[in-house]
Amino acid sequence: MAEYAKPLPIADPDSQPFWDACKRHELTAQRCRGCGRWRFPPRGVCPSCYSWEADWLPLPGTGNVQTFVVPHRAFSPAFSDELPYVVAHVVLDDTDGNVVMIGNLLGCQWTDVQVGMPVRVNFEDATEEVALPKFKPA
Repeated sequence: MAEYAKPLPIADPDSQPFWDACKRHELTAQRCRGCGRWRFPPRGVCPSCYSWEADWLPLPGTGNVQTFVVPHRAFSPAFSDELPYVVAHVVLDDTDGNVVMIGNLLGCQWTDVQVGMPVRVNFEDATEEVALPKFKPA
């Protein structure tokens, strides 16, 4: 595997289960045991009922583009070869709108991206230890 030159996530105790699932090419999120609210990004306490109890549950990996940006200038030389690219906010299905992930949208021209566009998760194995969730048109 070639060396990955872009920034990588740094897991903390709250997010480690998410990154472990991504490594297995599975998309998961926390669901509060107290009130049933989905919560993302991962955190220790529920923002609705303040419960510390949560389960990590699988997500379908599908959703819709809520909004997006198209960088035309690279903030780091590691991204120069991909310009322009799409960074999308994706509202994941079956989460009551509470799980919104930010990720690259691949597999289409940036001029074809639209708000509301259905997408599906696609994992990129950045290193042997890190897989990044990205999205493609569904």
